[in-house]
Amino acid sequence: MTPPQRRYITIETLISVAINTVISIAFAWLALGGSSSVAVRAVILDAAPQSFMITLMSVIVPGLLTRRRLATGQIAPISGPAASWPLAARAIGAALLAAAMGVALHVVLLGVTAVEVLPFWCVLALKAGYGASLAAVVTPIMLRYALRSG
Repeated sequence: MTPPQRRYITIETLISVAINTVISIAFAWLALGGSSSVAVRAVILDAAPQSFMITLMSVIVPGLLTRRRLATGQIAPISGPAASWPLAARAIGAALLAAAMGVALHVVLLGVTAVEVLPFWCVLALKAGYGASLAAVVTPIMLRYALRSG
């Protein structure tokens, strides 16, 4: 991979992380807000839609931007096998996998605690950190895939 390609992936990933952090906070506020505390069970259940949507957006938006930039020559493709799955299939498949893994991760991390309720500020911090982390993992993987030329 060339330095411009590495820089492109880094910049797009940072943008994705920032946007998905804000989206995670906003949706947690809408879905779980209104009280001073939130049941751990609700946080675990909310992991499925959060994981699905963060992953979906971390694949579709950078994927479409990358497709356009490749077509206009703004970024060079990475040599290697071409992407064999259409963007929509990659996005939905990755989002479904992330939803299942996200719930499992939340069950492992939160389900083993004796805590049944979390303060709302703690839930916002948890959701922001999780959304940022998920975008930081998914976006560069899918960008490398989108940059392949075949």
